[in-house]
Amino acid sequence: MNTHSFSEYALGRLRAAKAAMQERPDTHEIVEAKDTVLARYQPAFQPGAIETIDEEILRSFLYLENNRHWSGLNRQVNRVCADMTATRAALGRLVDETCAVEDRMQPVTDIKGMGKGIITAILHVAYPDKYGVWNNTSNDGLTELGLFPQVERGASFGHRYAAVNEVLLQLASALNVDLWTLDAVWWFLHSPEKEDSTEMETEVPFTSIASTSTPANKTTRFALERHLHDYMFDNWDTLDLAREWDIFVRDGEPEAGYEFTTPIGRIDLLARHKSERRWLVIELKREKSSDAVVGQVLRYMGWVSKHLCDDGGTAEGLIVATEGDPQLHYALEVVPSVSFKSYEVEFRLKDGPSFAEFAKP
Repeated sequence: MNTHSFSEYALGRLRAAKAAMQERPDTHEIVEAKDTVLARYQPAFQPGAIETIDEEILRSFLYLENNRHWSGLNRQVNRVCADMTATRAALGRLVDETCAVEDRMQPVTDIKGMGKGIITAILHVAYPDKYGVWNNTSNDGLTELGLFPQVERGASFGHRYAAVNEVLLQLASALNVDLWTLDAVWWFLHSPEKEDSTEMETEVPFTSIASTSTPANKTTRFALERHLHDYMFDNWDTLDLAREWDIFVRDGEPEAGYEFTTPIGRIDLLARHKSERRWLVIELKREKSSDAVVGQVLRYMGWVSKHLCDDGGTAEGLIVATEGDPQLHYALEVVPSVSFKSYEVEFRLKDGPSFAEFAKP
């Protein structure tokens, strides 16, 4: 793909974002953190070193406070580090420059938890001038601006990344930025205009979550819908849905079914039936109207039917919310392929131990 094939609209959007983000303290901090992060981790990610990398160094890199750039990598930290012998060997192959990048991806994609976000972040830190980061944020940006490269259906993860990386390299050149800064541009394009410290997310423990046939009691929700999305993904195996459905995964993308990106929007969760040719589109209602969420699910089901279903395959929908309403139930009455589940969250305060009980040996 040549730079002259980039549309002026796409380049204009990226140039505007590059200029505007310089005025934002958060993006400025991301860009300025490059040298610090590279100094800490680049030596450990080099051939000859990464094959014996200390587990704590790898673990630390996966946390935002250390990599200063990518949130969410720590979701897979325990899976990635479960078998460090296999992980070290796969990472050694990943950074081996004697082979083409598309030919050295398979071992690392075989490691549970290793997805495109982690793989390409490590590769980028090892060789910051040669490899860009391909994660959900850059994927969405490329897709939105019509820059995502055409690859053959069924192409391996390595070949898909090689095509994406070629685009990232040429975009960085066209914008006169390095690949670290280009990744910050993608983040800026999809970030809120300002952060309000009073609305920052905090960890809220779930003591129980379950499908229920009766509406949940109205309770304080602690920004519940945001946490529910992650809870369902992280604890999928504990849900009744897991008896029949698996979260969709594909080569190099163990989290493919989490916020699955399509040209018409992002599906909250995408699942595939364990034994039948059936797909399940799961959407959280959040604060959307019932009409909006039903239309959204049907739109995604149509896309899945067109692009993912094999001959005879089907797409179904599931709406998850704290409670239903007449508009939702009337709509689903005539759409049997879409179902509804409500959920309840148990949260209670208990008396703490007395000092005498606490002080017992």
